[in-house]
Amino acid sequence: MNEDKILYLLEKVYTEFSNKFDEFAKRFDAVEERISGVEGKITGIEEKIKVVEEEVKKLGIKIDTEITDKVRALFDDRQLLHEKIDEIDEKIDMLQLDVNNLTVKTLYHDNRIKELSKKLGV
Repeated sequence: MNEDKILYLLEKVYTEFSNKFDEFAKRFDAVEERISGVEGKITGIEEKIKVVEEEVKKLGIKIDTEITDKVRALFDDRQLLHEKIDEIDEKIDMLQLDVNNLTVKTLYHDNRIKELSKKLGV
């Protein structure tokens, strides 16, 4: 009889162990599925990062070639415009001096004409 009890207990332990093992196997499978899903997401993220890196490299090259050249050209044009404006300012200053000079001469001549008109009685 003792043997039957021992056998019964062994079967019970085996059954419980098998059930726990099956439960553990199911949980392990679920964890594996989750890990596979995460790995897939990581792979997708890595691919997207590679695409972004390529785009950044393209933008860097574009900045180095096209945009830098355009900025230099704009700076050169700006420099030329400033030089032209300085030239025009100098010419305007000279014209202003000439106009002032002519104004003074005109006033002098107007006064002389008035004096001579008075002397002549006109």
